[in-house]
Amino acid sequence: MRIGAIVHGAEAIDSGFALKTITMLKKFGEVSSCLGGSMGRTAVIDHSLENMIDIRHRERPSIALQRMIDEGCDVACLVNHGKTLETGILFAELVLGRIKTKDVPVLLIEGAGAIGCTSSCGELTESLASSMKLPVYPFNAKKTVEYGKNHIVRHIKGVLPGELVQINGTIIGRARSPEITVITDNSVITDIKGCDVKVHGLEKLKQVDLANAVIRSGTPRHRVANTRQIGSLKNMVAVLINHDAESSFEKAKNACVAVTIGDDTTAVAADILYRLSTPVIGITDGDKDWLLEHTHITRGRDN
Repeated sequence: MRIGAIVHGAEAIDSGFALKTITMLKKFGEVSSCLGGSMGRTAVIDHSLENMIDIRHRERPSIALQRMIDEGCDVACLVNHGKTLETGILFAELVLGRIKTKDVPVLLIEGAGAIGCTSSCGELTESLASSMKLPVYPFNAKKTVEYGKNHIVRHIKGVLPGELVQINGTIIGRARSPEITVITDNSVITDIKGCDVKVHGLEKLKQVDLANAVIRSGTPRHRVANTRQIGSLKNMVAVLINHDAESSFEKAKNACVAVTIGDDTTAVAADILYRLSTPVIGITDGDKDWLLEHTHITRGRDN
């Protein structure tokens, strides 16, 4: 059996759940695993798992899952560890709603305490549930987007009040409700409900494809882990990273220095690029939201 495993998020890796799950899946067949999302890369590197979990691609979990299906796996697995069981289930059902191919069974393994499958892989589901001591839960694909003539409404559920909210990597406010609603008219955000909006952040988002935007809440990494540097081949190139810290791996992998704009952008980009031993010059103005608290930065040269 060919099993494709998509690991999402740093928590699945930092908690040891991803390694445990992949090891368990190998008892049932040949496993190919990759990362879905961006911020789990630092965790994969810190835990020396890059030879087990492919981090070469920057893909949304649904796209990575679809790719595994298209490449011919017999079973596709989404491995996640949500903040709570509710948020983990909501995330899995949102990802399921974006999958086009329904012929291949999708196994959903949630570290917060649930396992389920979309179709005929009951034996595998039951065996894994028994081995991992997880209850079987009936996952169902869900849609969170409503389409009007010129406007789009998107609902984000499972949010913890007080969490920072990002759209495409830009902080746009702080949640005050478990559900946030974002509305666009002709691709311009006209209203955000359930969130104390950060106007300066919202101004950076000129046009937004709301249906496909990456919207998340909370910090990208909760645990403090032993960090690890792997370095990279450097060219005499400097790159600019402007309010899109999650693109740091792609933009600055082979750069000798990265110039970053924004307090949280600088903090997150510097922490990511620390793994590649890439120094950062940050342009900040003191309005840091503390998206990521425990950060590292590559030391610059003294001469």
